[in-house]
Amino acid sequence: MNDTTPLDYQELRNISPQAARQAILQILKANKGNVSQTARMLGITRKTVYKAMAKREAGNLDDGSRAPKVVHNKTPAEVEQKVVMLKKKTNYGPLRLKEELEAVYKISLSEHTIRNIVRRNKDSIKNKKHKPHKKGPRPFVDWYSAKPFEVVQVDLKYVVDQKALSLAQIDHSYAHKLPVYQWSAMDVNTRFKLIAYSDEKSWTNGLTWFLWIISWLRSHGVSHQIIFTVDHGEEFGGKSWYKITEFRKLLSGFGCKLVQNHLKHPEENAHLERSHRTDDDEFYIPRILKITNRQEMFTEAFNYLYYYNTVRKHSGINRETPVQRLFKQEPLLDARIKYVPPLILDNLSVSLGNWSGYHLLAQHQTSVYWCLTNILTTPTRLGVDLLNRPKLTPISCRLTKHSPG
Repeated sequence: MNDTTPLDYQELRNISPQAARQAILQILKANKGNVSQTARMLGITRKTVYKAMAKREAGNLDDGSRAPKVVHNKTPAEVEQKVVMLKKKTNYGPLRLKEELEAVYKISLSEHTIRNIVRRNKDSIKNKKHKPHKKGPRPFVDWYSAKPFEVVQVDLKYVVDQKALSLAQIDHSYAHKLPVYQWSAMDVNTRFKLIAYSDEKSWTNGLTWFLWIISWLRSHGVSHQIIFTVDHGEEFGGKSWYKITEFRKLLSGFGCKLVQNHLKHPEENAHLERSHRTDDDEFYIPRILKITNRQEMFTEAFNYLYYYNTVRKHSGINRETPVQRLFKQEPLLDARIKYVPPLILDNLSVSLGNWSGYHLLAQHQTSVYWCLTNILTTPTRLGVDLLNRPKLTPISCRLTKHSPG
């Protein structure tokens, strides 16, 4: 064998330690057991050759474990078993497991130790993976045969949208602290529209908005079932199966139904989406620079909403106004329904007391009846004047035994 061309032992060892030692033994055999010559040919020490020979005698040419043979301060097996058992039972994190071990078993372990125990036993701790709730197909909503207020589209519009307003108009809105979100609801039959405003896009404001829509429609004579269609925004429950389920239960108590549109399909709220462009073209773009405070915002929005519902003719409903089309089909409704005010939802949710979206769902309908009654009977608390309209009948009297029509 030519000893002037040494084998690259280190490169071979990086690939496979077992193959590297096998090469040492083969060259050692070719050199008739000469350790020094074998080491010189491979560019290694004689100690490495002797190690390969010892490995051959032991019957294993692979690297041995570098783990210490004796582990000091090792957690006793019975304690480790308790940690694993508690983890399976509760699925707690290290901190809560630490507290539980101290309270139940009087065992004191650090979070780091508990984390290592869980990691070592991860194969035996097989927690059930959360299976996402399977949503059924979206129910078919028939726009064309719907009665007035039988199908109501609900959505949120970002007022200071750069695609609609100029930078000067956006700066003006922020400088005068005008609301940045418009909450909208539109009846698909008549195109009758309700709007509100807020500074925050929150689940609580979303619930408040639905309560306001229901209270306004029910108190003015709309008694049949109302189907609300919404997108997947977090303010309307989003992807939270719990929120949507509980919200549907709550709405069903008022003879209402909630339908979530398909994800990323805004055309399923087409009438309302199109009306938002009208809002930009006929209200925000020409008027927003003239509005300098919230009271002016309310006045301008109230006038625009009255114009939209009672004066402006819509091509989609045969050049009629929403109010004309509404009373042509439902002449017995309260005529004051057209004076719908554009509320500030942040003010409304605060004026109703210390509550939130989750609190409302937890309290079920008792809190809702109280909220609706307060919405209808104390409008001055909201910072608006509803044209000195008389008090309305509390909503709780009309809805306690409502059945869909």
